[in-house]
Amino acid sequence: MPVPPSVCVGLEVEFLVAISTIEVPPGDDRWKCLASKRDIDGLAIGDFRPMEATCIHKVCQVMASGGVPVGCKDMPLFGPITPGQSFGSSLVQLTETRENIRVWNKEAVASTSGTVAPSNYWFVVPERHLTQDCVSKSSKTPSVKYAWFGTEINSPILKQPQEFNHGLPTLRTCLQDIQDKMVVGLNSGCGLHLHVNDAGDMKLQTALRVVTLVWHLEDTLLYPVCHPHRSKSAFSMRVSVESSIAMEKGEPAVSGEGAALIALLTELMGKFKGRKKVDKRLLGAMKRLWSQPDLISLGIALRKFNEGPVHTTTRCALVVSKYNTLEFRYPESTFDADFISCWTDLVRHLYGIAMKSQVDFNRVLSRVYDLATRDQVPRWDDMMAAIQFQTNINRWQMRLNQYTSTLKDLDSQGIIPPFGR
Repeated sequence: MPVPPSVCVGLEVEFLVAISTIEVPPGDDRWKCLASKRDIDGLAIGDFRPMEATCIHKVCQVMASGGVPVGCKDMPLFGPITPGQSFGSSLVQLTETRENIRVWNKEAVASTSGTVAPSNYWFVVPERHLTQDCVSKSSKTPSVKYAWFGTEINSPILKQPQEFNHGLPTLRTCLQDIQDKMVVGLNSGCGLHLHVNDAGDMKLQTALRVVTLVWHLEDTLLYPVCHPHRSKSAFSMRVSVESSIAMEKGEPAVSGEGAALIALLTELMGKFKGRKKVDKRLLGAMKRLWSQPDLISLGIALRKFNEGPVHTTTRCALVVSKYNTLEFRYPESTFDADFISCWTDLVRHLYGIAMKSQVDFNRVLSRVYDLATRDQVPRWDDMMAAIQFQTNINRWQMRLNQYTSTLKDLDSQGIIPPFGR
């Protein structure tokens, strides 16, 4: 089943940058952020300023060395300044907010857009909750030799066919350069987030269909193809269990395609009524889902039940984002570009299914429901076949095999070695 070429993706890759008071620890001459003991102690009280610009600028520099257009916020410099840490960069003004951002290789995007926006660049931002976790929980540190600074790479909107056809070559180069030139690590708090929509736009109907599919695929496909920890993580909770749609009561009236979907599920439940997994509470959840009048209300309904008005990083694994995308937060972060490429193909495929005709969408959903409700738990590759997702199963399996060996504990990965070692 081909994916419409207009389906585009934005990626967020979280990781940790090493901070050291020792200039060159034995055995690793890759870059690490140098800081005083006082500055490192300041992390415990939430003072990230001495390291923030230094770490972010270095990530930008390393990525820019491969010709990639990179940007970050214009950050004040504190503490010891690394010689040349802003070399090759310039300040440009954002069209919408008039704020300045610092960019490298700005000429690489000058001809592609009439406006200046962060999404024109590979944009690097701090992830303070990752830094705080490493300070407050020693088990979260990749190595006790260093302190750690949480960082996130945000890709521009990826829509060029060569990116998808060749396994995300730009991201692959960026990650390889970072792990070759910097001391970096990962822990269980680091996530891989994939944003998807249709050429920068998203229709409510498409979003509702994606959520409907995901509801049936969470336990049969999406969690089985990422690390087991992710199904227990506060950053990637099940929408089918923890969301307001799942937890609330009431069965509002639905019409149009929503009513047709309820009729289809009712028919399938009758057909498979002897199965233990046929649960009529699904009908109430789908009515609550398909009664959402717009994307804003859908986004609220997908949040963790009773989360409250204060924004937190605790959320379900499928989000309607402020960028008018659906954000998949299921997988763990990684420097394995093959795994990221596999997930990119998967979320694009799911979105593509949701853009099909109602007849075609219902046909896929019926196959998924049949497999998901069987007494014998379906294999994840069977679910891929059910949604007609053509992929290299071996690439997935290679990653999954590591979950019983080198990646059994995401908090014990240690320092990421240089690429190829």
